[in-house]
Amino acid sequence: MAYISSASRPMSLGDHYLVLLGGVLVGYAMMGKGFAYLGFPPIYMGEAAFLAGIVVFLKTGCFIAALTKLPSLLLAVLMIWVLLRTLPFVGVYGFDALRDSVVIAYGGFAFIVMALLLEDARRINTIVRYYGAFLKIYIPAIPFLFAFNHYLADYIPYVPGTTVRLLWIGPSEVAVHLAGAAVFVLVGFRKATLLWILLVSATVVMTSALTRGGILAFGLPVMFATLVLGKWRQVVIVLVAGLVIFVAAYAVETSFTEYREARSSTERSLSTRQIVDNVASIFGRAGEQTEGTKTWRLDWWNVIVNNTIYGPHFWTGRGFGLNLAEADGFGNRGGVRPLRSPHSVHMTILARAGVPGLALWGAVLASWSGMLMRAMWCARRRGDTAWAGLFLFIACYVTSIIINATFDTTIDGPMQGIWFWCLIGFGIGSVMVYRAQLHERV
Repeated sequence: MAYISSASRPMSLGDHYLVLLGGVLVGYAMMGKGFAYLGFPPIYMGEAAFLAGIVVFLKTGCFIAALTKLPSLLLAVLMIWVLLRTLPFVGVYGFDALRDSVVIAYGGFAFIVMALLLEDARRINTIVRYYGAFLKIYIPAIPFLFAFNHYLADYIPYVPGTTVRLLWIGPSEVAVHLAGAAVFVLVGFRKATLLWILLVSATVVMTSALTRGGILAFGLPVMFATLVLGKWRQVVIVLVAGLVIFVAAYAVETSFTEYREARSSTERSLSTRQIVDNVASIFGRAGEQTEGTKTWRLDWWNVIVNNTIYGPHFWTGRGFGLNLAEADGFGNRGGVRPLRSPHSVHMTILARAGVPGLALWGAVLASWSGMLMRAMWCARRRGDTAWAGLFLFIACYVTSIIINATFDTTIDGPMQGIWFWCLIGFGIGSVMVYRAQLHERV
């Protein structure tokens, strides 16, 4: 599978940086928050990759070219707006202001990846090949890493000088990567063996017991890809087999064990009853704990809407640096670790950057999605199946992260934030290369 003809060549600075960035992304996926805390404060792995990327970006000389598409231009405007809502608060809140702003500031990675592709289009092949190699490691390892992370957390050492465990993988993060892996297979970029399917299914079950957002983040993009590709038969077979096994396990569990509802989301058990409770909470009412976490989110979001859309912070928001939980009266949740964000990237941007910030954010997502979908349908009509599959894969991966970020603090941190913005840049850059290739055919 080749999008651009590849010829052997010596590795350039951009190629070396691509290896570095790939290693950083793998570290976030395999180790989670623990990897994010490796480094020398305040320069951690993400910041080091970002600074190195700026140097590479400037060397490519693709700054103007990267701004020629509507999504990238809107992103640049959004980043400037966020900068304007951050700088006035650095003197008040210090590093917290900069930390909160990375929800959009990490958008710089999109421009870095775009520039790498525009400088050398053959890197599209390289990235796809790297991701395939990543899955060869990730899929066999993640069920065991995730189980170890959940059941044996007390045996995991801490990152020196911190209270963060070296292995700290969020269930919703795993669900997102599983969605990307599943779509990668569906579009035909690799084949799935029976063992591969079993490993993915087992991990999906584990994450579904611990996160409701993860259920949607995995299920919806995979269903969309299945619909677009017309591969319902294969997926239905897997789903029916999995459902039969799940129903049998549920029957055994309800017959021989006693279910105790978790007191907090971190105490949810890996059980079929918890999965049923999570699914019920998505579509209606469930147990007291799952309903409680849903209720405080909705209550907090209503406060944010009243303070911005219907309140005094319509144009400017409350800025970056302020602890929104404490300011809105949601800082203490019965002993659970204090929050800074309202578990929704959309509400975070609305609260901190006001309605203009939310409008720009929505415009970036809408224009980017439209760009990818148009390119995908164009490629399908022209018979460029590899390109169409690539665009569908990128779109579904990003959609999975957005779904997850709607219910969790996902893009706010580097574990998923850097993945998200790299995929955004990968999408824009790939579409630009494809369109340039079409012009060359004429």
